[in-house]
Amino acid sequence: MTLQQACYHILAPASDATHFKKASRLFDFFLVVIITVNIAAMMIETLPNISQAWLAKLHTIEIVSVILFSAEYVLRVYSSAANPNLSDKTTHHIGSAKSWSAWQKRWHYIKSPMAIIDLMAILPFFLSMFLVLDLRILRIFRVLRILKIGRYSRSIQTLVDVVRSEAHSLFAALSVLMLFTVIAATCIYYIEHTAQPEVFSSIPASLWWALVTLTTVGYGDAVPITSLGKLFGGFITIMGICFYALPAGILSSSYTGKMQLKRDRFKDTVRTALDDGVLSEHDAHHIERVRGLLDLDEEEAHLIIRLLQHHHNGKSKDE
Repeated sequence: MTLQQACYHILAPASDATHFKKASRLFDFFLVVIITVNIAAMMIETLPNISQAWLAKLHTIEIVSVILFSAEYVLRVYSSAANPNLSDKTTHHIGSAKSWSAWQKRWHYIKSPMAIIDLMAILPFFLSMFLVLDLRILRIFRVLRILKIGRYSRSIQTLVDVVRSEAHSLFAALSVLMLFTVIAATCIYYIEHTAQPEVFSSIPASLWWALVTLTTVGYGDAVPITSLGKLFGGFITIMGICFYALPAGILSSSYTGKMQLKRDRFKDTVRTALDDGVLSEHDAHHIERVRGLLDLDEEEAHLIIRLLQHHHNGKSKDE
């Protein structure tokens, strides 16, 4: 195995190469610790009256973190050329098939969401070093480093898959919400503008009231004072409970379905292992590996195995 392939299997969170599983897990744990320390340091920097000694230490943490994150990014781009999942994919040029080159694979990785997050997490530091500009606003991108943990959390990956699969439904729901928000802002403007010209000065200004009212947040900085305005505000609040629950319901339903699908796949794996009536050590290792890939709770997985074993034994006795 080449150095490039070894780097890929160590860096890939879901690597199937058994020889690199331990090294991959150690690398993942090390990087999660670095990300956690970096985010904590970023938060501590904002504390008032922090001493200069602490600032120097925090700056050192920042430099070390950027060096490590930069090395990680370069290694991921370099090793992405060894991605076996792209080996069978082809690009077509005027009817002829052409296998992906190493640089095509790297470009495919560079364009991926996680690679963009990795780049944005380190880019502000280098821009502030080499460009004579006030780029303090770009420091906000440092918070993107916490999103790097998503690469190592299967739960977050599941949530991302849910959002991606329900993108059409979410877009439709958000479109309805935006339309209803504009309607609410327009109505409250014409109802309250005469009584409160400074608060509801325009329809765009009224959008803030419509948003916080529909979401039932109600900051109280803009409230209707006329009878009709109060009646309309109550109606909008009730409608907001209904409309703004749509995206949450879509995500919740899809997430539950996704988890149920994982449970069904795990059950199918256990049933296949129990076909011969004996759960061998090899079967147990395979089942545990599938459980890890599906990110199922260990206690829940053991309960499923016991129930299926009991069902299989009872069925065998009946026969």
